[in-house]
This record gives sequence, structure tokens and C-alpha cells, in this order.
Amino acid sequence: MTSTTQAQIDLRARYFYLGSAAILVFGFISNVLFSQLSRPVLLDPGIDNTYWLMHWLGIPRAVTHSILWSAVLDLALFFSALAAAAISRRRVYAIIFSVLIFTWHITLSTYSIHHYHSLLGLLILSVPFWCGAGERFTYLWEAARYYFFFMFASAGLWKLTRGAIFDPQQMVNILKAQHAQYLYDYPDGLFAPLYTYLISHAPLSAGLLISMMLIQLSFLGGFFTRRFDRIYLYVFIFFIVMNYVVMHISSLPLLIFALVLIDWDRIEAKQVAAR
Repeated sequence: MTSTTQAQIDLRARYFYLGSAAILVFGFISNVLFSQLSRPVLLDPGIDNTYWLMHWLGIPRAVTHSILWSAVLDLALFFSALAAAAISRRRVYAIIFSVLIFTWHITLSTYSIHHYHSLLGLLILSVPFWCGAGERFTYLWEAARYYFFFMFASAGLWKLTRGAIFDPQQMVNILKAQHAQYLYDYPDGLFAPLYTYLISHAPLSAGLLISMMLIQLSFLGGFFTRRFDRIYLYVFIFFIVMNYVVMHISSLPLLIFALVLIDWDRIEAKQVAAR
């Protein structure tokens, strides 16, 4: 495994941190940043010990119940992302960004009563940038790539081992639970005919569930070769789009993981040739 040069790290950093800044802008528009959580009181840390530790330390409360500090942390999130994108000696900014993203992830997930797995890419891909040029960055970047494939493959294995795909009504029941509120509030909405049709046609819905499982299981191949990474990139984007269309789940921040599927050597070669 060849070591990653500083020029290659800088190239990836620009894409990653500018993409992260765009996701933070989307978070600002969605009113979910630190200063926009409005001193929440209800929380659900689930059974995750990390969440319980953060709340035992009082960190989520501290970063949301102070108008001043919550605003400072929001600005620090944006500034650290932009600074890490622009400066080669980015280690300090990269660490600050990772710590703030971790804190925001825990805080948002517990106070919104929903664990946002789509934000994991921001955290996991930020860690390699703690390191400079050399093998350490390369290994951490590869570890992020393997985590990406594990995330999809394990979801497919979970569906298979639990036997969900063998229940012909499984997907229909999922769609009913997912879209009941939407169909009640917007019976004439854009997606209402699609959801109604899928709920009324169990075999088609079951086929979608099986197709989803097969797509996820196909990511097992990423553990053994990089030859099909470009195909996986297209499949990944297709999966995100269909997840929104069928389930009305926005996983847009998860697209940051697309960076582990890109041929960076090829991009760098094109940039050098264009100079």
C-alpha cells in the first residue's frame, strides 16, 4: 500500500470539508444546529453507552442551553471546516471539527429522539485528516472505506438473518408505519399515489425489499477488490435517491462517503495535465 502524499491529502480535504460545509448549511436551513435546538428538555439516548456518558457529563445540555456558547460552536463548526479545506497544516482544525461534529451528532440525535446515522460520514472521514502525509493517513482512509462497505453489507445481512425478506407483508407493514402520517396529512401529495400503490401491491413491495437486500449484500465485494468502486458509487447514489422516493428518508449527508469510492490518483493526474 503506497503512502498518500500531502498533495493528495489536500485534494481530498478540499472535497471533504467543502462538502461538510454544504451539509452544515443544509443543517442551518433545517434549523438543527446547536443554536437552533432551542434549549430542549426531552431526550432519548437509547441504549448507547456513549450517549449516556455524554449526557452524564452534561455536554449536550451545556452546548444547547447557552445562547452564547451554542452560537460560538456553530461558528466554530463552519470556521474549522473552511480552515481545514484551505490550509495544509490542518491538524488542529481537523481535530476541532471532529470533536464538534461528534458533539453535534450526539446532541441532535438525543434531543430529536432519532439517531441520525447519515451523519456518521462526517465524523469517520474527518479522522484521517488528523494525520499528515504517510501511511497513517492511508490506513485511516482505507479503514473509512471498509466501514462504508461494512455499513451496507451488514444492513443486508441483518435483513437476511432476521428473515424479514421471507415475510410477504413485511415491506407493506414498513410502508404503512413510515407513511401513515404523510398519507393522512397529504392525501393528494406528490408521493401519495406511489405509497398507496405500493401498499396495495404486496408482491411488488416485497420485491423492492428483496432488491434492497441484494444491493446491500453486493457491497460485500468491496472488501475484496477496488475494481468495481465506480459501479458502487453509482449504485450508492441510486440507493440514496430511491431511499428518499420510496421511504421518504433523506440520507443526503451520507453521500459524503462517496469520497472513498473516487479514484483520486486519476483526478490528480487530470489536474496536473491541465496545468
